[in-house]
Amino acid sequence: MTTDTQVGQRPVEYALRSITALATESVQGWTVKRYGVSALRDTPAPEVLDFARLAVRRSLPATPAAGYGFSVVHEDEDGCYVVVGWWSPNRLILHTRTWLAGWDDLTALAPAPGDATACVWELVAIGHERDAWVRHVLSTPEPDFAAYLAATVAGRY
Repeated sequence: MTTDTQVGQRPVEYALRSITALATESVQGWTVKRYGVSALRDTPAPEVLDFARLAVRRSLPATPAAGYGFSVVHEDEDGCYVVVGWWSPNRLILHTRTWLAGWDDLTALAPAPGDATACVWELVAIGHERDAWVRHVLSTPEPDFAAYLAATVAGRY
């Protein structure tokens, strides 16, 4: 994969892929829920999880009122992708950054070209995060952040 690759151009047949809920981490004052998607194994390799951590650190804004976000890292034959999402202070807007890197250097993050956001597998976790956020944070008299953090999705999709 190169940074000038047009994401979505390589022919890929849809098949079920493993989606794993990973441990939540604290990053720069943010609480980040983490997911792994893999076309190669049940859970992405440790170096792929490190790639995701790097992308999270580069994406999250440094704000005094840091909050909640999530990452969805995806390892595939041609390289790795990660979507980093974080909720705005008013709790209604999701901000995202999508990054990619080739297997030859997982520290060489590049913004996803062509305004790419997420694939059908990554959207499983993103859709779940939206629903969990509405259910536990927006639709209750008082936000239940512990319930939001406990709500995850995993399986083959």
